[in-house]
Amino acid sequence: MNELLTFRGYVVKYGFSNDAGWGTGTFASEDNLKQHMSIKGSITSMDKKTLYEITGYFEEHPRYGKSFNVQTYRKAPIHSTKEQIKFLAGPAFPGVGEKTAEIIINHLGDKAITQLVKNIELLNEIPGLNAIYIPIIKKGIEENIRQEGQERLRYIFFENNLKTSILDWMDNHFDQDNDIIESIFSNSFLSFAKDKEIASFEELDKVAVYFGLELHSPERIAYWAWKLADDFLFASGDTYTNKDYLSRSLMRKLKIQDTELLFEGILYAKEKGILKLTKNRIYTEESWREEQIIADNIIKLNIPTKNANKEGISWEINQIEEEIAYENKIKDFKFDEKQREALELFANNKLSIITGGPGTGKTTLIKGIVKLFNRMSGTEDYAIATPTGRAAARIRETYKKSYATTIHKLLEAKELNKFQITQNNPLNQKLVILDECSMIDNKLFASFIQSCDRVRKVVLVGDANQLPSVGYGNTFADLLELDFLKTIKLDTVHRQKNGNGIVDLAYKVLNETLEISDLETMSNVEINFDYNNQNTMNKVTEIVGQHWDDLEKRANHLQVICPMYGGGLGIDEINAQIQNEFNENVKDKKKVYDRGDYRFVVEDKIMFLKNDTDLDLANGDVGKIIKINYDAIGRLKDVLTEFNDKEILLQPKNFSDVKLSYATSVHKTQGSEYNNVLLVIDSPKFNSGFINKTLIYTAVTRAKDKIVILGDSDLFFNAIKITPPRRNTTLIETMLEKREING
Repeated sequence: MNELLTFRGYVVKYGFSNDAGWGTGTFASEDNLKQHMSIKGSITSMDKKTLYEITGYFEEHPRYGKSFNVQTYRKAPIHSTKEQIKFLAGPAFPGVGEKTAEIIINHLGDKAITQLVKNIELLNEIPGLNAIYIPIIKKGIEENIRQEGQERLRYIFFENNLKTSILDWMDNHFDQDNDIIESIFSNSFLSFAKDKEIASFEELDKVAVYFGLELHSPERIAYWAWKLADDFLFASGDTYTNKDYLSRSLMRKLKIQDTELLFEGILYAKEKGILKLTKNRIYTEESWREEQIIADNIIKLNIPTKNANKEGISWEINQIEEEIAYENKIKDFKFDEKQREALELFANNKLSIITGGPGTGKTTLIKGIVKLFNRMSGTEDYAIATPTGRAAARIRETYKKSYATTIHKLLEAKELNKFQITQNNPLNQKLVILDECSMIDNKLFASFIQSCDRVRKVVLVGDANQLPSVGYGNTFADLLELDFLKTIKLDTVHRQKNGNGIVDLAYKVLNETLEISDLETMSNVEINFDYNNQNTMNKVTEIVGQHWDDLEKRANHLQVICPMYGGGLGIDEINAQIQNEFNENVKDKKKVYDRGDYRFVVEDKIMFLKNDTDLDLANGDVGKIIKINYDAIGRLKDVLTEFNDKEILLQPKNFSDVKLSYATSVHKTQGSEYNNVLLVIDSPKFNSGFINKTLIYTAVTRAKDKIVILGDSDLFFNAIKITPPRRNTTLIETMLEKREING
């Protein structure tokens, strides 16, 4: 165990810091302000002018050298004459040196600081004290008094192992007003904090309990019921749970056997609107509200527009066919029957829903819809949006005038799922097309659809056979089942010059008709089944090596896709292997950034994992590391990257949302297309149903020119026989009920 040591002094400079309050800094000794040491820990709220007492231990890092790991800190107690002189001559009192401090201490005695805190006007009575120092000392003492309350709370957090980042958040949002902060901690803190993404619910609960929330109170049980229900929804994709599951979960989590107590807690949750209980189902307030919003707004949109002249529309479509033939250099281009039907449907309705598999011409149809709208309305006021940055980029690659963007950018996201475009500040575009709709969860779709009051026409496009959204809900698939909505299913596969073996494979997977002999004869499909993981890894690196020069030029030239992150053939292992084998910069320490278990190197292919409006990056954006910058003492300063042909400077904290992306998950590739795909199938150790038909189908449909399937053949063929269970949602039921009520 490391020896705990204590030092007194001042923070003189900060280095790296993250959103959780952890950071690095430089600490100066109280006895000699020129004597510095490096410190790290939850220190970012420490004030540079305050004298602190820090406790912790020294650590040695191979790159960063020796530093002091701060376990606790507090405002340093000031007792002795020497300590008081050092304090008054310190950074909190600029210009006041030791001689002036001695004049004050000699006059007021060994409790001088205590006396000044009680009566600052005593300064006016000290003979020999230069008047220019009086306002400086007054300001410093007043700041000292203000910090007393802050430090008391911070000491409580340290002593009771409470997350100091929670206190940091409260300080930032309430101007460090201790009385207000402590009052919130003591009164319904869980209600206040639930939707604010301050910290994990478990950490928020610890704070609430410390400040007086009773362990078995109805309030605490209620918020834990909400938390456990919410966790279940995100794990299952369902939009509701049931009383039996929730009761069992609460009993396990809170160690409560008294069913009466549980009932009181769930009743409290119902009364406060935290949970919605109906028809033996339990929804979180959010999941219930989102289904209601979707149902209400879809029904409102589901109306015919002024009937367009059928012959006139047919003529316009003919003209559009000629335009597309000219633009794409396709002689005698024609829409197929279903595409033409979809265009007519669009012309006559406010809401259109279009679904189709790979090769059925969805992007071409989107182009046709935009052209038809421009001709009908005389305006080009439209927007095309997708759930991810890569999906938007893919549309722009094939349809340059699409100006496709992400839904988060369209709705002007400020923070995660918090938007400036809302029901009260709706979208102004006259036409909005959403593509890759199977990826959109209820939360995001509800935010979008309620902002469409001014939109003349809404078009939803997607492939319902792909993986559903990461978040809960099954919005697109549910809407497709409602026969009163205007829906078209594209079913004609448009063959390409280089064959359609990939498309054939996708449909055979979907229909569960694939045989091993099919794989051996399909064009553009190669199999390399091997039960030996090392052989498979060797084959992966061999193929990547063959494409390395092209991959360096174009990120979408080749993509390795894996179902899982862990394991011998998981995403993390393959990324590390490719990085070590092909990125020569790993040999240069100045071009390497080690962060926990992960390593980032100049020229690495990386993926950004969330929507960040400040950086203008979207979830799924793929980029490259250009330069890694360290400061004079070897700490990471920032990293220059390139995303979407733009240079973007990432700070160390941003790397919580960055991954290597030579290999990535099926979900993360959804909406993207790659010239070459390596699909690596490794046996999961925990969930035999995780790799299923939908996952394989989604992965296969990412390939444009060629797909290579590697790994466990038994697992592959077993997977395409597994249909994942349908998510339990009530959107269909809700819409049918509302439609009946509305007539």
